[in-house]
Amino acid sequence: MARKNFSDEFRRQAVDLYESTPGATVRGIAADLGVERGTLRHWLDLYGTGRKTAADGTPTRSPL
Repeated sequence: MARKNFSDEFRRQAVDLYESTPGATVRGIAADLGVERGTLRHWLDLYGTGRKTAADGTPTRSPL
């Protein structure tokens, strides 16, 4: 299987989607976008703010 290349913009949008979607999981967002969970986790390490929107819509810090 060929390795997929994703643009920097796509990576940043994926991270933003994860961080701004209440109750979202890495597994769910990765599946929706068609990327591996490990790939999304790597992007979160590179581009993430460390903030995640809680299920009730309030910003929280992601546990390390």
